Amino acid sequence: MSMLEEHRHTNPTHDFDGIVENREARPPVYFTVLFYGLIIWGVIFSAYYLLSGWSSADEFRQKMDTHQQLQARRQPPQTAAAGVVADKPQADAAAGKELYASHCAACHGAEGKGGIGPDLTLPDFKFGRRQEAVAESIRNGRPAGMPAFGNQVSAGEIESLAAFVLSLK
Repeated sequence: MSMLEEHRHTNPTHDFDGIVENREARPPVYFTVLFYGLIIWGVIFSAYYLLSGWSSADEFRQKMDTHQQLQARRQPPQTAAAGVVADKPQADAAAGKELYASHCAACHGAEGKGGIGPDLTLPDFKFGRRQEAVAESIRNGRPAGMPAFGNQVSAGEIESLAAFVLSLK
């Protein structure tokens, strides 16, 4: 039989190896209140999220709809007066220069002469040197290295960027 098994507790206060125990004193009331309060809060919190119909998918859908509405407001109108349409390629190319510097120059070089990405000053591109083909490449990317920028820039900015790329010769 071990020493702990032989020892009998005759007093409510017990001193064993320098550790004093008071077996009759209950924990303070605030410990009990906090303990049961935490249990009640946990049940209510879990029930709210489990039974209220909240889901992270719905929250994501709401935030995505808000984001798409903001993006739609940022895009310039697609229709223009006849006099403005003639100046549009120059205006697009000027606006596209800043976009090119921030999004494209790292791969295609500051002058468009190539680097990681292909040379943009060549007379012909692999997927065509038309406004629509260049805009498609920017918007959706191309296999083997060209990332898609359709989610990062607006449709108007893609058109400006395509106009600038076409102006590089």
